[in-house]
Amino acid sequence: MPPFLPFRINDADNHFVEPIDVYERYIEPRWRDKAVRWVKDERGEDLQLFGGRPSRTRLSRDNAPTTEAELEQLSARLGGKGGSAQGDGGSRTPGMFLNRLNPYKGLSDEERKALIAKFMEQQDAWGSREERLRLMDEQGIHAALMFPGLLLALEYEFQDDVDALHANAQAFNRWVHDEVGYAHAQRMFLPPYIPLADVDLAVKEVERVIREGAPMVQITTGHAHGGRTNPFGGRSVADPVFDPFWARLNEAGVRVATHLGPTDYAKYGADWSEDPGAVLRDFGALQWVLYWGDRPAMETVAGMVLHDLFGRFPKIHVCIAEQGTVWLPYTLRKMDHAFLMGRKARFGKLDRRPSQIFKEHFIVAPFPEENVQRVVAEVGIEPIVFGSDFPHGEGLAFPGQYVAAQLQGMPEDQVLAIMRDNLARFLNLPAQ
Repeated sequence: MPPFLPFRINDADNHFVEPIDVYERYIEPRWRDKAVRWVKDERGEDLQLFGGRPSRTRLSRDNAPTTEAELEQLSARLGGKGGSAQGDGGSRTPGMFLNRLNPYKGLSDEERKALIAKFMEQQDAWGSREERLRLMDEQGIHAALMFPGLLLALEYEFQDDVDALHANAQAFNRWVHDEVGYAHAQRMFLPPYIPLADVDLAVKEVERVIREGAPMVQITTGHAHGGRTNPFGGRSVADPVFDPFWARLNEAGVRVATHLGPTDYAKYGADWSEDPGAVLRDFGALQWVLYWGDRPAMETVAGMVLHDLFGRFPKIHVCIAEQGTVWLPYTLRKMDHAFLMGRKARFGKLDRRPSQIFKEHFIVAPFPEENVQRVVAEVGIEPIVFGSDFPHGEGLAFPGQYVAAQLQGMPEDQVLAIMRDNLARFLNLPAQ
């Protein structure tokens, strides 16, 4: 059972499961043949199509079991009678890929089945606005930044089709606005997604969602798309070519979020005897270490800071979600070292240490089982926020467990900063 906390949590990495037909329903009619959709393959399994092409990433949907047979099968796997690995394509239940915070650990067969059954019953709330608010109340969550299940693959899957990329992103944004809300009840924050492949389209869309009241947008992590003339290349997100986009956000005081998702970083594996076309599901050890998570996060932060994005647009504030913090102390030290050696920013001029700029403009959510106290000791308390990753298999089944498991012995003000106050400040929420 989730532990009781004397305060309500603010969660910087939560997930709202979008309907499978959202793109078909909301895409502009002229782009309907490019809509993302789900079909059944020859084996009767779910297959996602991007503009009629089978998904390159082959990501599976984030579902809990739906039948008694699936419950029995998953319970046996979680009980050690069979293997389970991330990306295996099977059903999901919260926490199944965790170690110390795995909720199924040490349970009897009957207890494990009962817990999985609880998540089966709960599954409708993962994608229902009002039911989700009730579930958040049960979990002790006041507000949550919520990311979709499969939207983040758009930029990778439509790398060579800029119009399809923007059309599907706009369809997702229309669905958020019409059926959920960008900030429902000032508790559920679902940021619209803005690709940067076409600057004019990005500006037009960001102006639209700002008019509709969006307090935040999300962009891809890592380098930006290379544009129509260089679709398999990239550009810094702080390249002045994007200044019209950042200017609109800066003027409106709109926040920015990035989240872990498929990228084309595997292309660099060609220089290391690896398959440059590999996707996450097939990554070997070297590919996983070098091209998934840490490197895109490091480059996002370094590009924004060292290319002086915040010197030009000082009201921009960024959340780095589901990308951990192992890379963070190293990145801040390296950036400060470059600054103290007199290395110049390509765009603009840095007027203070990069680590200071970072603390003023970023918040970062550690992975659930990372050593958060170590990163706080290295970089300070200001940028660190809690992220549950619920209801993913890598996420916390019971978010309230995090305090006792990861923050034991920390001063109360630091616990509150991580679990509540830092994200509240980022979201401009009133004091609880």
